[in-house]
Amino acid sequence: MIKPILEPQQTGETRKIYSVSELAFKVRKQLEDVIGQIWITGEISNLALPASGHWYFTLKDNGAQLRCAIFKNRNRSARFTPEDGQQVLLRAKLSLYEPRGDIQLIGEYIEPAGEGALQIAFNRLKEKLQAEGLFALELKRSIPKYPKKIGIITSPSGAAIKDVLSVLKRRMPQIPVIIYPSQVQGEKAAKSLIEQLEIANQHAQCDVLLLTRGGGSLEDMWCFNDETLARKIRESNIPVVSAVGHEVDTSISDWVADLRAPTPSAAAELLVPDQTDLRHKLIQLERRLIGEFEHKLQVAQSKLDTLIARIVHPKQRLNHYKVELSSLNKSLFSVQKYLVQAKTAELKDLSSRLHGYNPKLQLAQAKSSLQQANKSLTQSWKYLLKQKQQMLALKAQKLNNISPLATLERGYTITEDEKGKAITSAVKAKKAKYLTTRFADGEVKSIPAKS
Repeated sequence: MIKPILEPQQTGETRKIYSVSELAFKVRKQLEDVIGQIWITGEISNLALPASGHWYFTLKDNGAQLRCAIFKNRNRSARFTPEDGQQVLLRAKLSLYEPRGDIQLIGEYIEPAGEGALQIAFNRLKEKLQAEGLFALELKRSIPKYPKKIGIITSPSGAAIKDVLSVLKRRMPQIPVIIYPSQVQGEKAAKSLIEQLEIANQHAQCDVLLLTRGGGSLEDMWCFNDETLARKIRESNIPVVSAVGHEVDTSISDWVADLRAPTPSAAAELLVPDQTDLRHKLIQLERRLIGEFEHKLQVAQSKLDTLIARIVHPKQRLNHYKVELSSLNKSLFSVQKYLVQAKTAELKDLSSRLHGYNPKLQLAQAKSSLQQANKSLTQSWKYLLKQKQQMLALKAQKLNNISPLATLERGYTITEDEKGKAITSAVKAKKAKYLTTRFADGEVKSIPAKS
């Protein structure tokens, strides 16, 4: 509750007297501090949009009305331009405009009435499709860097198509554009967008599709939050770029598309390269190519000059070859002469050595050696035989001197038993079976007499 500003006068007390300004200030502070920030809904009337950029209007319903002001630094974030008779939802502070003594609302945020419910529906659908993976980065297709043909699905009479075509004409007018006319606002807009998206895929004439419209309220752009449209964008065989509303606006189409652009103009700049930049790049490449060509040409010219310097007139080269050939012939003759002499000497040596290995010569030498050896052997044998005969005679003489036979010749005899043992006694003679008595000229056998 608002506290009472003026206290009842009491007897004996000094009266508190306020100036108008003091009282107005105190009322304003009470309103701002006690009530503070509030949400309020109502209908706009008496709308004023001065050059200062501030918005002034009256917010009313069937029973009351309040003055409202939304200053420039606050209305920049608004996604729509208010109109008289429009129902809005306003977040504001209740205050007092002291110069006039009027109670007024100082707005901080405004949106069309009912947009809060649309925002809830938007968030629910976004969460649902995100959970299904329709926004996954790995599903997004790459946008061609140099498209051969661009398809634009939008209203053919809206501001968006003019902005897009203007940017495309400025940046790359050579690229053809196909416009697929569609509604971009209203109950039938979502169905119209889906139909044009399907037609574009059936014809397959474009490398990329742009789905776009200008700014507006959430309700105005609600067709781009259609679930069926989102799924068709994801199923499209052609990459889709979405550029719906202004930079602060975001739609389900933006989330599910392969690329989101903040504005239609920005989308056009993303779709095609700038021909000026390309021209500059081509000039740079041309310069580099010319530089490389000139460098290679210089290298080739240098090689050519070197080769030319090495070229000799055929007659001069022929004379040079003649001299070289004559020198080679002399060298060859010298080498051949040396080789013949060396081989002749080698042949003589081999012939001499071969003559030494002649079989007839070797046989004659062998016969001569054999005869000499035979002669030497005969002489050696005769000499050895004579020595042996002399030795034999000497030994025979010695043997004869000690031989029993010599004794026998002097009249002695040798008696042996049957075993050839000498009998040295009469006892042994009697025991023998028979006796052999040896004389110098023979032997006599006898039987000993038994006693």
